[in-house]
Amino acid sequence: MPDSFRIVLRQYLERPEAKSLGPDGGTCTADTRGLLKRASIIASRAVPIGKECDRRWEQGEEMSLVDFRVKEHRETGKMLVADAALQRRIITHGIRRTMRDTGMSQHTIEAVLDGKPVRRKTLERIFSSLRAAKLVLPGDNSPI
Repeated sequence: MPDSFRIVLRQYLERPEAKSLGPDGGTCTADTRGLLKRASIIASRAVPIGKECDRRWEQGEEMSLVDFRVKEHRETGKMLVADAALQRRIITHGIRRTMRDTGMSQHTIEAVLDGKPVRRKTLERIFSSLRAAKLVLPGDNSPI
């Protein structure tokens, strides 16, 4: 059964606004009332991407279009790089001892020390083990 205009309008009015914040700064819900605020978006880095269209239809066959490559936009997702302070604390604590405390392999700890991207949970486990070993002060924020 198709929806009537009344049903569509009611669903629209009760739908939460995903692109704005409520007056209190929290996310909007269906019951949010008042002046909405702008939601801030913080970009971690700008990655240039190329056009993904094929110009051969417009410009004919051209040799420069044969090896056309689009720049890739790769999402990092859950991967992070440890900052220098965390790397120094790991070295102070010792690689073997960090391996024992976290239950991680040597390759994972070395990847963190080499500045390679690792999962967020990996850095959180390392940071919590360093906090337990008193190498992180209670006021220090997680570098994650």
